[in-house]
Amino acid sequence: MKCLVTGGAGFIGSHLVEGLIGKGYDVTVIDDLSTGRIKNLDLSKVRFIRKNILQISREDVEGHHIIFHLAAQVSSFKSVDYPEEDFEKNAMGTFRILEAIRKYNKSALFVYTSSRSVHGDIPEPLLADESWPYVPSTFYNVHKIYGEMLCKIYNELFDINYIIIRPCNVYGPRQPYWVSGWYNFIAYWIKLAFENKPIPIYGTGEQIRDYVYVEDTILAYLLAIENEKAVNQTFLLPSSVGVSLNQLARMIIEMTGSKSKPEYFPQRKGDIMRFVGTYEKAEQLLGWKPRTMLENGLKREIEWMKDELAIE
Repeated sequence: MKCLVTGGAGFIGSHLVEGLIGKGYDVTVIDDLSTGRIKNLDLSKVRFIRKNILQISREDVEGHHIIFHLAAQVSSFKSVDYPEEDFEKNAMGTFRILEAIRKYNKSALFVYTSSRSVHGDIPEPLLADESWPYVPSTFYNVHKIYGEMLCKIYNELFDINYIIIRPCNVYGPRQPYWVSGWYNFIAYWIKLAFENKPIPIYGTGEQIRDYVYVEDTILAYLLAIENEKAVNQTFLLPSSVGVSLNQLARMIIEMTGSKSKPEYFPQRKGDIMRFVGTYEKAEQLLGWKPRTMLENGLKREIEWMKDELAIE
C-alpha cells in the first residue's frame, strides 16, 4: 500500500515514516524542512518532495491509499504571537489537503494529527478522554479543532474516511532542540543542561503534563490504520501519569550531571496548569498503551542529544 506523509521529515513524522517502512508500506514524504531535516529520512527507502503544504497538488495525493497529515506549526505559544502564520500552516494547510483528497483521491484514508491541547486545562483529579469538551486557550488549539471538524464534515458530505490522533507531550530523539524552546522543549532543556545554562520555566513550574515517548505514539498510528474499528474515530494518546515542569527539570539536571538550575519567568499567555488523560479507548479498540517509562525515554533522548552535540 502507498502512503503519503506530510511533515514526514519532522520529529514525529520521521518516526512514523520509519514505522511504515518497517511494515512494508511504500512511503512518500512531503516536507518544507522548516523544522524537519533530511537527515531524519533514509532517502534510499522513501520518495521525498520538498514543498509547502499550501501548494499540495493532484499529483501529490493521487494513488495513495493512506494520507497522514503531520505538517504543522506545532507551538501553542508561537501561535499566540503569530496567529496568521498558525492559521495558514494549520487551518489552511489541513483544508488544502482535504480539498485535494476530495477532488482527486476520495478513497484514501486521511489520518489527521491533532493535539491533546484541544481539551485545555483538566482539573485535578480528573482525566481527559476523547469526549472531553473542546476548551481552546490558544490559536493553535482553535486551528487543531478546526482540522478535526473538517475531518468530520468531509466524511459527512463526501464520504472521506478519517482517523484523528491526539498525541500528548511527545518526546524522544529528533526533537528540534535548535528552535530554542518554542515547542518540544525537552530536547532544548537537555541541550541547556549539557551547557550548564539555566533551564527556563514560564510560571511556577507546577504545570503538569502527560509525556509519551515517540515510539509509543507511533505504534498507535500503525495499529489504527490496520484496524477497521479505528476508521472515523478519534484517539487520545496519553500515559495517564502527570509530571510537573519542576519535576521534569530536576530529572534532566540529575540525569545529565548538570550544574544548571531552573530560571523562572512570567507564565505565558494561553498556558494551562494541568493535563493528564486516559488511554482507555485506544487500549480497548487498538490494544494500545504506552510502554516506555519517562525515565527510560529520557535516557534514550539524552543519548541521542550526546551524539547530536558530539558530547563524550
